[in-house]
Amino acid sequence: MNYESEWLQRTCEFKNICYNKERKVFQFYRKPGGIKRPLLFEPKLGHKYDFNINNHGFVGLVARASVHGSWGPTIVEEWLPSVNKVPYVEHVHVLFMHWYVSFNPGHIIWEDIASTYFAMVRLNEYDRNPVLLEYQHYPNKGDKFYQMYKNLVPAFAAKVDSLDHYTNNFSSSLVCFQTLVAGGAKSMFSIGNEPYTHGKERLLYDYRTAILQYHGVNVSHLPSRHRIVLVNKTRALRRSLRAITNLIEVKHFIYLAYPKIQLDVIDWSKYTFTQQMHELYKTTILITPCGGISLIIPFLPEGTHAIIMDYYVNQQA
Repeated sequence: MNYESEWLQRTCEFKNICYNKERKVFQFYRKPGGIKRPLLFEPKLGHKYDFNINNHGFVGLVARASVHGSWGPTIVEEWLPSVNKVPYVEHVHVLFMHWYVSFNPGHIIWEDIASTYFAMVRLNEYDRNPVLLEYQHYPNKGDKFYQMYKNLVPAFAAKVDSLDHYTNNFSSSLVCFQTLVAGGAKSMFSIGNEPYTHGKERLLYDYRTAILQYHGVNVSHLPSRHRIVLVNKTRALRRSLRAITNLIEVKHFIYLAYPKIQLDVIDWSKYTFTQQMHELYKTTILITPCGGISLIIPFLPEGTHAIIMDYYVNQQA
């Protein structure tokens, strides 16, 4: 992690760092007149003394980050502000950035929000009252992204808010954080990044379980009889490629092959997220199209099975 190029992989924890609301920058305090200590050392490039290098920051705040999705504090040679003059907020605060693309529940669940939980746990800074702070693109209240945040964040954190809205609740021009975590966001669904998930099975399981429990699912109550769920995908930008085109044919085949097993055809768009969690936990075999809709599979009970349909190749494709 000493290499400048590793900013995409890096996860950091900052102590007693302050946000300057007027300048809109985080300030990292260095003792005035003190000896400059390097932040990084590269064998070829030598010491690095700044958090912002070659037009990018020190960490990435979003999966698939470009330089615009990177972040690093600004070093100031000043004494730390007095606790009598500026607020020092308690509990862990996590800085992240919303990946502002077309709505896809898989990316929100397992990249946008999961990365904040992973970062805290990996740095041994997790408590039950962390605050997640979105850096630049907080979703508009009422849209799908906002609603999904509300479905996920309360499962493991006290609050999610935009950085500016949160800090504007304080009258001081500086708001200081006792502990700020940043970085660690990573694409979960690119083949080249598959090693990123290795060794994180427990993190993924605990995150998934916390969400189920928040929505009232008793995770110890496993299904006692088989139930097959066939997913009918009706709302998608790529319905022609990701929906099960021959859904009626598949449904008819299952009825004939397994006449004594309960079969339900479900359109998830007609269910709330809470209802989806409960329906999933009553399922033993899930047959689903691929894409974001399939990424609720980890919420199935232990010991169940999922069949994921591949992309359809047609004239449009």
